[in-house]
Amino acid sequence: MAPFVAQFVAAPAGAVECLVAQSGADPANGSFVLVHGIQGTAAAWAEIAPRLDAGRAVLMPNLRGRGRSPSPGDIAAYSLDHFADDLAAVIAAAPAPVTLVGWSMGVLVALTYLARFGARGLDGLVLASGTAHPGREAVWFHAETPEGVAQEAAARAARLGLTASATPTAVAGAWASVRAADLRPGLARITLPTLLLHGERDDQCPLAHGRVIAAGIAQASLEIWPGAGHNLMVEDPARFALSVLRLHAAARSDRLNATQ
Repeated sequence: MAPFVAQFVAAPAGAVECLVAQSGADPANGSFVLVHGIQGTAAAWAEIAPRLDAGRAVLMPNLRGRGRSPSPGDIAAYSLDHFADDLAAVIAAAPAPVTLVGWSMGVLVALTYLARFGARGLDGLVLASGTAHPGREAVWFHAETPEGVAQEAAARAARLGLTASATPTAVAGAWASVRAADLRPGLARITLPTLLLHGERDDQCPLAHGRVIAAGIAQASLEIWPGAGHNLMVEDPARFALSVLRLHAAARSDRLNATQ
């Protein structure tokens, strides 16, 4: 994480820590904001951020319960709405326009943000390995208690290759909110250029969940990675970054054409 600069953004629960790559980029070019998963931290993007060389800053927030961001002791403080509040503060502070990228739970956080705050200031959306409604298929944990979820979380972090993890309280609180989420009704209201990335063999969020999101968003396309699992950033970081850059370039071209 050495190449990244730590910045802090004022948010309702306290200052959110953001790791920033290419912090010296021209603010007029906009930025990328990358949102980690249920256990992940900004470190999940370590191999992606340096590859997003589009002359833009790259902001990777540590949502609450991670890094030096606030870590409330109450599991109720880790709902998707609370994470969306953290994200809203980061997007408000980021150079606009922002391409928003979410992975796993980050997809749900991004969709919650859009449902609550709208798409103002955004120019594109990348949703990787995600779901709009976990239901009974996208099951990340099986335990019914915070203690049980914490035990499962350690094994899951190792399996997904996460180098840093959220606190057990943050994971337990987030899972309680995630498992009850249904953001499908809001998909039709999203008008941003959207790219869905999904592994063919994702056992955490099965491919059918990516298909549902792609079908629900008018300007969405779905890129399926044959043989890939849940953590696409680890499986092929160069390909992941290239896909994000491709979406950004297409969205930028559309904006330029619209002003001519």
